[in-house]
Amino acid sequence: MGRLVRMAATASVLAVAAGIAGCASGSGGPHRSAVRDDPPAGTRPMAASGTASTVRVDLGHSLGGFPFHPGHELSATPNSWKYGAATNADLDALNLGAARVWLEFHQAYDVGTGKHDYAKWYDYLDAYAKRSKSLVLNWRSDYDPLVTKGTMTRTALFAAERDMLAAYKRHNPTIAYLESENEPDIATYYPKYKFTYQVVNAVNAMGLPGPKIKIGGPVTDVFTTARIGQFLDSYAADTDKNKKLDFISYHQYLINTSGTGAWDKEKVDPAQVAGERAKVDQMLTAHHLGSLPVLVTESGVFPGTRASSLGIDADYHIQAAGLAALHYWYLGEKGVTPFNWTVHHPDNDRKSMFADTGTGAARPYYNAVRMQSMLPNTRYTATSDRLSAAGIGVYGLAAADSSHVAVMSWNYQWTKSASYDSRVVLSGFTGAFKTQNVLVTRYRIPGDASTGELKPVERFVIAPRTAGSYTGQTLSLAPNELRMTVLTPTTKPVGPVS
Repeated sequence: MGRLVRMAATASVLAVAAGIAGCASGSGGPHRSAVRDDPPAGTRPMAASGTASTVRVDLGHSLGGFPFHPGHELSATPNSWKYGAATNADLDALNLGAARVWLEFHQAYDVGTGKHDYAKWYDYLDAYAKRSKSLVLNWRSDYDPLVTKGTMTRTALFAAERDMLAAYKRHNPTIAYLESENEPDIATYYPKYKFTYQVVNAVNAMGLPGPKIKIGGPVTDVFTTARIGQFLDSYAADTDKNKKLDFISYHQYLINTSGTGAWDKEKVDPAQVAGERAKVDQMLTAHHLGSLPVLVTESGVFPGTRASSLGIDADYHIQAAGLAALHYWYLGEKGVTPFNWTVHHPDNDRKSMFADTGTGAARPYYNAVRMQSMLPNTRYTATSDRLSAAGIGVYGLAAADSSHVAVMSWNYQWTKSASYDSRVVLSGFTGAFKTQNVLVTRYRIPGDASTGELKPVERFVIAPRTAGSYTGQTLSLAPNELRMTVLTPTTKPVGPVS
């Protein structure tokens, strides 16, 4: 039923948008007075011959703060941090709220000698602790095989892991969340989860600096009610009075696991993730648990080493537009935080933000995340007349504060080929935007380049928005292409800005 409600609601929004568009073209329509302010002659790019598309932004209708700020959550590459200065600067520019980092017990503990080397990974953790507000630690206990095969007793492993986690918490007080294991076999998972929450409880009892560590699971490779439900069954049956579950964690790659049809048939339906919060709450309620936060600690459209049929150059852009689409639908949920994955993937470059972490050569994916991170904190209504209920087509995402208005638009197609002649229409300007000239800065992630710095493709100044509106240029929006328009009050004169 949630799915039907979502589709009906989306259809309603599109109908309203279409109605507004019709009124705008007729006599006395609400947008008849909108002023069109193209840049000076000779600087305007030509639009492609695609279907017309309009994203309408209402700056008079605030949606409040983002439930999570897109672009500010990153799942880092495991044990990888020795990047060049340019890459580090790019990561710093994301102003991360949370970074997910990785530790596995045997990587810092020699089981044969019983000696530890905690400092081996301090630099890795420090690299992300210094550029984020909190750390999400993916903790792999090695309970299986160490305990299950008799290499260590449970008591000995518990003491070693308690001491290890405490050492890392002392060194990095911003460790706030701990995921138990990564994409585990759910049939053998719960003993490891129980072991780990008991370790976390012991460390939290030490009163170390920073927030107490929250623990969650089951960190499945996909969103699955069957396996998450099985984990919750085991948790409900656990008689330990100190049992602990602070959040639900899983990954989302839009992969078809139904057993019928192609592996990629879900790629044309990113809007399906909008139903996950309700399903998680239903499972929690069924197990007599209250609502818990959800962390989607890996997200993407290319699971494992998968690829599309279009080749790797096209896939770089699919990754950028696909992640923007996924996170757009998560923005409609409360208590769900998706993470971008990752800085540099060792096996599938389609998931990498950078082609070269030494030089900082950015892929389209990083540039899309950078666009998201540039959005101000308050979201405003943006409707598109070319976005299907399933989430294929032109997206609009708008945010503003007193001195910035930013609108992202993109055309997620997966492997489809629809192009659009797209424009952004804004209404409801207030404050300095109505009394001062306005600098318009446009960014573009073009479909014909697989690397490159995100920088303005055009800057020009327009007159004050005395009528409260602005109609942007009609520009081509190719498949999986992204654009961003930023408007700021300025004292510069009207005209082009070099």
